[in-house]
Amino acid sequence: MRKDCLITDEQAKAAIELFDQGHGYASTATILNVHKPSLKPLHDRWLVRGTISVMEPHQRRRIPAETKIATAKRYLDGEHKVVLAKELGLASSRTVVDWAKKYRDKGEDAFATPPPAKGKTARMRALDNGQDPDADPAPSKPDLMARKTRVEDISLAEYRQLQDQLLRAEAENAYLKKLRALRQKGQL
Repeated sequence: MRKDCLITDEQAKAAIELFDQGHGYASTATILNVHKPSLKPLHDRWLVRGTISVMEPHQRRRIPAETKIATAKRYLDGEHKVVLAKELGLASSRTVVDWAKKYRDKGEDAFATPPPAKGKTARMRALDNGQDPDADPAPSKPDLMARKTRVEDISLAEYRQLQDQLLRAEAENAYLKKLRALRQKGQL
């Protein structure tokens, strides 16, 4: 199973069996008592790649800009994203939707390869300014917000606990907003 997936391998296998039986990702999430958005990517991959290949990692490959443009045009003309993704051997139909959005926003220029970066490296700039590039840089203040939590850093139980805390905080916030609105109207 992919590292960024928030369900266990056992849950994924059970979900795939339910998909094969005709369940959608929402009903499968309810049956397995899992968060719906965690099953959506698995369901998309299942639609494109089928039952057997979902659990295997997908090999990434480069797709030429012409193919991306043609696929985006076909999708925007009404062809189904799953059919297009299967045809190209993509891991998910989401890629087709992303290409179409890029094409719609920027046209064919969205898929042009950027020119290689030209200019001096940090080492060359330091030498030009008469500085020693190998010297230790001045110590900076630690950024307290710099440490970000990645999906791989937390367990499923911790993730669910954080989700519950967030839901409680949102509910409390909504309650307090209503209470303030009622007080302003003079009903309390």
